[in-house]
Parts: sequence; structure tokens; C-alpha cells
Amino acid sequence: MAEAAAYVTDLARKRGLDAEVCAEALLSLLLIVQVVENSVLGSAKEEALARIRDKDDWPALALALQLECAIWTEDQDFFGIGIATWTTNTVERYLES
Repeated sequence: MAEAAAYVTDLARKRGLDAEVCAEALLSLLLIVQVVENSVLGSAKEEALARIRDKDDWPALALALQLECAIWTEDQDFFGIGIATWTTNTVERYLES
């Protein structure tokens, strides 16, 4: 947790954002987001690595494969890999309907 807060603070400063506001946003997200360790994803790792172009993205794909759910992303590496993806634009349109 301290590592994430330090990362957010550093990133906020680099982008000229208010570090305190960004840290509060992170804390708010952590109330509703569950962190999943890579060790939990082991059974889907091999399949995820075989599908994804950017090998650093395998954990997100492995989790989506295990949960049988879509991925909300703007990252082109997730498009066309055999799993549904939602962009922010499509999520907004869905929520407005």
C-alpha cells in the first residue's frame, strides 16, 4: 500500500497534479477494488501469455480468463485476442442507456 501511494505521489508531481488529491483518489479506489496477487492467476498464465502481445499485460488477461469477463481498456494489445473488451467510450454509452 505504501509503495502504491508513493508511486501515485511521484506520478502526480511529474504530471503537475495535486499529489494529495491523487492519493485520496487511490485510497477511494482501494475501497472498491480487490488486488489479486499473480500467484492466484497461475492456472491461466500460460494461456494469457500465448494470447497477449505485451507480455507485461498477462495478469489482466489471466484474470479475465478465470472470471470469464470482459476487460475495460484502451490498450490496443488487448484487442483481437479472443476476449471481449470495452473502451471508456463504450462503457459511457452503456451507462447512459
